[in-house]
Amino acid sequence: MFQSWRFLSAIRVSRRYGSRILGLLGSVLLGVILAISVSGCLGCTMAGQKALGLMPGVVNDPGNRSLRRSILGFGLDEFCKQLVNTGAPLRMRDDEPVVGRFFARSCSSSELDSGDVFVQLDGIAYTWTNASQRVALEVSAAIQYNQDFLMHGSTMYAYFRTRNIAYQNTRLTLVEQSAVLGVGIAPIADDVAPQMMRNQLERGFTVIRDSDASVEFSLGVVELGERPNKPYEVRNDGKLTLMNERSEIRGNQLDFLGPFAVPSNGQALFITMTVEGTTVVDAMVVDKMVGDQWLDLFVRNRGVPQPPLPPLVSEVVPSGEKWQKTVRVSKGFYYVVIDNSAVVGAAMPPRGGTIPPAALVSVVVQVGSAP
Repeated sequence: MFQSWRFLSAIRVSRRYGSRILGLLGSVLLGVILAISVSGCLGCTMAGQKALGLMPGVVNDPGNRSLRRSILGFGLDEFCKQLVNTGAPLRMRDDEPVVGRFFARSCSSSELDSGDVFVQLDGIAYTWTNASQRVALEVSAAIQYNQDFLMHGSTMYAYFRTRNIAYQNTRLTLVEQSAVLGVGIAPIADDVAPQMMRNQLERGFTVIRDSDASVEFSLGVVELGERPNKPYEVRNDGKLTLMNERSEIRGNQLDFLGPFAVPSNGQALFITMTVEGTTVVDAMVVDKMVGDQWLDLFVRNRGVPQPPLPPLVSEVVPSGEKWQKTVRVSKGFYYVVIDNSAVVGAAMPPRGGTIPPAALVSVVVQVGSAP
């Protein structure tokens, strides 16, 4: 491979035929990378992605779009796994904190003759508003996406632009505060919730995959070379970053981060957190089985439910300082749950009227070899 690149750099291509020859060589290289990607080898896939980044002009050429779609098509199953295994953050605007999450419970995808991808999914979501407090939804949808990817250096930007929402069904499962000053909130929420979810689905999404296999998932289109707003600057120290975001967690609410995949034994979750807006919150780690049951209670019942089983880790996180925790875990999936209440855990946040004030929590979750 490296000898080929030396040869390529040594040849002198005429102005007339240079772009054609480079395009042909690029297509051959992309074909090799396609074969590597099919093999399913993570290290090979990472090497393949870096190789893609060596010729971004060829890869990004509009004439190579069908080949890019073929390469991306082999990742569709992985896309559904990612969506099912990791909740998607919900924001009112791209530069604002997370105010809710969507968790896919099932997902299937297929490639259409046009090259678009057709995704069918079912899941649950929650968000908060001042009037209703917690609102929870069951969502099922079928969406046709215009799929493509572009390279920025060795970083891949995979774009899924919504072409058509073929089907959507949104059902409220909970409106925590059903009335304010005698005005019924549930009928209003019942009208607003489907449109809110449709607005989110219409945005499409972007998956940014770095050459070290770290992945960022963002609703909407993130322009090539740009990044969603991140509260922390993360150094490349051998850990894989699973989340780096800021959430607004209302009083007497939980926020379920993850679930995060720990691919093998002998590893740990590395959690960094900063709290603003209140004095203290709880940070807890639970495995996926407990977290799924707890999340189901959260989206179906008013108040703050207790976890079905004690958390693996539960610690108080004070505001105004960078809190860090290393949690050694076995292979599996784990949630990090943030509690802004005096109901679960040991934290006793102050009450702002009838409920604690909102907490603005910046958090990074990474996985790597346990110390």
